[in-house]
Amino acid sequence: MNFYGLFGESLVHSHSPSLHKLIYQKIGLDAAYKLFAFPPTQLKQAMDGVRTLSIKGVNVTIPYKEAVIPYLDEIGPFAKKLGAVNTIENVNGKLIGHNTDYSGFGLVLSRRNWDVNGKIAVILGSGGASKTVEAYLMDHGIQMIYIVSRNPERFKDTKNKQYTNYEDVQYLKGDFLINTSPVGMYPNVNETPLSETSIQRFDYLIDLIYNPSETTFLKLGRENNKQTANGLDMLVGQAVRAVEIWEKCSIDEQVTKELISEWKKRHGESL
Repeated sequence: MNFYGLFGESLVHSHSPSLHKLIYQKIGLDAAYKLFAFPPTQLKQAMDGVRTLSIKGVNVTIPYKEAVIPYLDEIGPFAKKLGAVNTIENVNGKLIGHNTDYSGFGLVLSRRNWDVNGKIAVILGSGGASKTVEAYLMDHGIQMIYIVSRNPERFKDTKNKQYTNYEDVQYLKGDFLINTSPVGMYPNVNETPLSETSIQRFDYLIDLIYNPSETTFLKLGRENNKQTANGLDMLVGQAVRAVEIWEKCSIDEQVTKELISEWKKRHGESL
């Protein structure tokens, strides 16, 4: 049996173990998936533990997607480009970093036939997940991206990318509004990164959070007749890609669709 897991700081309400169990059942894989929660001061020990305990691979979530990079032996070209790792592969003690969030985010858009070409997007947050979303949008023809950060002065603007703060974002409007921050995540379910007034100036709202399935951010969008999507498709998509990397296999697209449908039924969400 192969052992896998998830690295993060607070994982009490993570759905990843049950999701991976479902994937393993679907493809007939004998494997186990565990949660590994620890404070930032123990990151090095945790990475050493992957080698010592012969854990075949781990996923990485907030706040370690960028912090794990110095502890890796190798970084795939895509993860290097994004500056963020969410999947680590253990090949005989050699730790290789990958990023599967890119394909996961693409699934959110493709399943809804949402086209970003020529559009304007505002991304809330400037961490690892934000970089992944930014790269996907750039690769698919976005016209302009505004990235909202608590410290925008740390970044450099480009021709089609500008950084701003949470005070000035209230003056922006566009097509896509994407929350990559943890604001609104369980248990702080009443929080929202932007006010209802700001939300009204966009057509499509995406929240990478999937627990709760409808954040206050998305609820405000729905009540204002906006198109909304949570992070479930991204969660499933990136998990499937991680298993493909770990097991050196290819999982059929239909299996991914079935996984999303079964997951929604289990959790009482409408299809």
